[in-house]
Amino acid sequence: MKPPKLLIDADYFLYRAAAAAELELEYAVDLTVIVGDFMEGRRIVKQEWRNLRQRFDTDDLLLCFTDTTNFRKEIDPDYKGSRKDKRKPAGYKKLKEWAMATWPSVIKPGLEADDVLGILATKGDIDNFVLVSPDKDMLQIPCRIYNLKDEFTQDSESAMMKLWEQCLAGDSTDGYKGCKSIGPKKAEQILEKVKDGNYWKVIVETYEKAGQTEEDALRNLRLARILQAEDWDKEKQEPILIDPCKLNQS
Repeated sequence: MKPPKLLIDADYFLYRAAAAAELELEYAVDLTVIVGDFMEGRRIVKQEWRNLRQRFDTDDLLLCFTDTTNFRKEIDPDYKGSRKDKRKPAGYKKLKEWAMATWPSVIKPGLEADDVLGILATKGDIDNFVLVSPDKDMLQIPCRIYNLKDEFTQDSESAMMKLWEQCLAGDSTDGYKGCKSIGPKKAEQILEKVKDGNYWKVIVETYEKAGQTEEDALRNLRLARILQAEDWDKEKQEPILIDPCKLNQS
């Protein structure tokens, strides 16, 4: 079998490297200048990706990046609102430009790197690959995953269950709250009781019991969903918003 292609969450590696390579230059008590050491950031990235290539015995890397626009903002303008005033590490942009010029890279209009990874992993045209990302959202994708600690294969049923859980529990980091008073453990308990496979019905009922609506549930589902190949209109180059009634409920 040929060596695997590594589908890499490049945003994560570049952000971390740029942050580690920042320098604070204090010129006075009230004057500190932050600069990015590009050479150090590049060294960190090259070493981390060298480690990945050695681990999987491959030189076939495909970097996935986040676009400057985000379709989820059209679903909810407050999506990731807590991050809007947070700056990227100094030197991040230069590192990104270097990485995209050095390795095969993919960026799709309006999508986050997570979505690009999800689409590539579910298209069915890559025979042997590993999705490389520490992001828990990647558990929605049924494929072989390396989260920088463990390597495993996420099955379709577990991947779908992860989506339902996130729809209920929300994600404070990404700025969508889910159902009121429902955290990950309670969401899991609720879904474990579903015997007929109709998870969406139970999710809507849970939202309504909390004084919310089916529209609230649908908005959270669409914010939580990491796009897969079926969620991307290749011709129009835009997302196809998920319809819970068409999902495999089994």
